[in-house]
Amino acid sequence: MSFSIQRLVIFDLGKTNAKMILREPLNDLTVNTRSRPNIVLTNGPYPHYDITGLMDFIIGALVEFSESGPIDAIMVSTHGAGIACMSDGNLAMPIMDYDFSGLDQSAAAYDAIRSDVTITGSHRMPRGLHLGAQLHWLMNTHRSKMRDVDQLLFLPQYWTYWLSGVATSEIAYASCHTDLWNFQTGDYLDLPTLDLNLPKLMPPFSQSGTNIGPLRDELCQYLRQSNPPMILGGGHDSTLALVPSILDHVEPVTVLSTGTWICVFALNVDQLPLDLAFGQMISLDPFGNFVPNIRFMGGEILARFSSLPEKNGLEPNPQKIEDIFDAQNAWLSDGNGAAVDPSLIPKYRRMDLLSGFLAQATSEAMDAIGASGPIYIDGPFAKNSVYLAKIAHRQVHDANGSGVISGIERLLRSKHDEYATQKTQSFF
Repeated sequence: MSFSIQRLVIFDLGKTNAKMILREPLNDLTVNTRSRPNIVLTNGPYPHYDITGLMDFIIGALVEFSESGPIDAIMVSTHGAGIACMSDGNLAMPIMDYDFSGLDQSAAAYDAIRSDVTITGSHRMPRGLHLGAQLHWLMNTHRSKMRDVDQLLFLPQYWTYWLSGVATSEIAYASCHTDLWNFQTGDYLDLPTLDLNLPKLMPPFSQSGTNIGPLRDELCQYLRQSNPPMILGGGHDSTLALVPSILDHVEPVTVLSTGTWICVFALNVDQLPLDLAFGQMISLDPFGNFVPNIRFMGGEILARFSSLPEKNGLEPNPQKIEDIFDAQNAWLSDGNGAAVDPSLIPKYRRMDLLSGFLAQATSEAMDAIGASGPIYIDGPFAKNSVYLAKIAHRQVHDANGSGVISGIERLLRSKHDEYATQKTQSFF
């Protein structure tokens, strides 16, 4: 069977920006793009994403894209740590921004009930970076509304559901620092302490890229085409970006996915780490294979420090970024471990210094999870010469054949590729 999607729309929802991308995969051509900030609203019960604004953005892009020809398929890719609490097919509660600082108030209580890292595959991460922490806070602060919840959808699957009307789950998202997946049993965790029956609330699994169903009629009316586009199963952006390397390599290889997050993935390792040190985790790729990885919000740290106003004073000599796994509280230290004020560093030097420190943290992260082989990097840091020079103790390749777009298109092609089907050990 040949690959036949001629015009593909990708809704790529990052933590910072949302993009609609019209692609011609057979020609490896980007035909059109639209973007907007992924706005966090502060009205209502807690900081949450502007879902209505994103819906209008999607419809506007689909209308524009369909003017130049019919759309064959639509696929969603989103950032991690997002969950939709549904009731009778609609949102029962807004979709929480995982950076919501109010979650700190219930952190100790959540820590007392969350499962061990040997079960969840992840150490405790800040604020709402575990979906379990978000659900814990919601159950303790909005229990009456949460009692109406009859379904939980991961963020990519919320958008897939909105587009198609079909509810699904996806294994890479379920297993990525959610605190909802049991790596020992290969199933959802039982969460009686939260009064949540996850197996009952989670819809069936469907692999990323699978044809879920047609675009629902209410949205088809906006398009200038007779046949509705296929809606493909959505996925987690950083794991979708792994697909080209998964399919192309048998020997160990390291993948760096960079942007708001710097994510380090060790593919084709001989064994999983026996003990997961802080910051390390295990997740599953889109095919259901184990992937040791480690991640920190390097892009956000870089943006926060770089945007600080410049102060007059004695210029310090910073040596390292401390608390790298907590972007909001990360700080600079000197050679003696004392705090350094980044504002005292001239802006013309600050970017290079910070890039070097983030490269140092990345190298330490690679060593920590046993990532080996050549390094394939995508995202903004692939063009950062200081960062690249600091991690060049191994061969580094610009993964211009990688990234979310390439990952999606290779995933879709792999369904018609006998070699890929034989190589991967599917969760399904």
